Amino acid sequence: MKELERQLKQNNISSCYLFYGTEQYLKTRYMNLLKKTILETSAETMNLDIFEGNKQTISTILDSADTLPFLSEKRLIIVKESELFQTGRKNDAEKMADYIKTIPNTTCILFLENAVDKRGKLYKNILKYGYIVEMNGLSEKELLYWIVRECKKNKFQIETKTAAYLLYVVGAEMIQLEKEIKKLGSFLPENAQATSYDIDIICTKSLETKIFDLLNKMINGQTKEAITIYHNLILMKESPLMVLSMIMRQFRMILQCKMLLEQGKLQNQIAQKMGLRDFMVKQYIQQSKYFNAKQLREALEFCLQTDINIKTGKWESELAIELLILQYSKK
Repeated sequence: MKELERQLKQNNISSCYLFYGTEQYLKTRYMNLLKKTILETSAETMNLDIFEGNKQTISTILDSADTLPFLSEKRLIIVKESELFQTGRKNDAEKMADYIKTIPNTTCILFLENAVDKRGKLYKNILKYGYIVEMNGLSEKELLYWIVRECKKNKFQIETKTAAYLLYVVGAEMIQLEKEIKKLGSFLPENAQATSYDIDIICTKSLETKIFDLLNKMINGQTKEAITIYHNLILMKESPLMVLSMIMRQFRMILQCKMLLEQGKLQNQIAQKMGLRDFMVKQYIQQSKYFNAKQLREALEFCLQTDINIKTGKWESELAIELLILQYSKK
C-alpha cells in the first residue's frame, strides 16, 4: 500500500486497479486517493461512473470506459463487488479480461472486491497490465500506530497502552475506530491525554467486547451484572440466538486456547494458529484459567442443547439464555 501511495503521489497512474480484501476503510481511503489524483473536483460529475453489484452488464461498463473524458485528461470507472473475479460470471469475466489489454489511455478502471479467485484470467490480466493491492486488516502493531496517529489528527493524545484498550473496546474494524476517535476528539479538550475512563464513557463497545464482558461477569459469579448486560443487548435489538451463538463462540475459542496452551504454544503462536489478534487471544487465555477442558466441552454441549430447545419450541428464547447465564454464573 505504501508503494501504491508513492506512485499516486508521483501521478504514476495505471490503466486499471484491483483493490480487494476485507478492510473497507482501506479500500475506501485508496479509492478516494485515486479519485483525487485523477479527477479535479469540478470534472468529477462528467468523468466518474460507478457500477455496483453483479447486475451491471459488461457492455454498459465497457461503453462507459470507451467514452472520452470531458474537460479532463482521464475518466475513472469504479466497479464495486461485481463478482467478476469469482466463478459465477465466467463469460463476462472473459470479456472484461480481454478489454483490460486495450483500455484507452484516457480511462482508468478500478475494481473493488471482497474476495477474488487468483486463478481467473481477469485477475491475471490485471496483474500483468494493471496494479493489484490486497487490503485486509492491519496487524495489531500497525493498528496501534494508526490509532495514535489518528488521535493526533483529531487534536488529542493517546498512549499506546490506552490505544490497545480502545482497540479492545471498539474492535479492529477501522471505519468504526475512526468514528470513535472522532467522538473522543469532540469530547476531549485540545491536546488532552485520553484515558481508559474516557473510552468507557464515550465510545460504543463492539458486540464481541460486550460478550467478553458478559462472560467475565459469569465467570466471576456476578450474576446480576451478567443479566444486566444481557438485558441491555436485548434492548438494543440483538436477538437471543445471536447472543447464544456469540457465547458458544467464546467457549469454543477459550477451549482452543486452553488446548494450545497445554501443547506449550505461546500467545503469539496461538494468535497465528487461530487467525486472531493478540489482544483477543490474551482475553481468551485469561478466561481459560477459570475452566478445565471438560467444563468447557460441557458448556458447549449445554449451549448446543439450549439452541436445539429454542429452535424446537421447547424453551422461550430470552428465558433460555437467562437460564444459561445463571447456570454458568455459579462460582
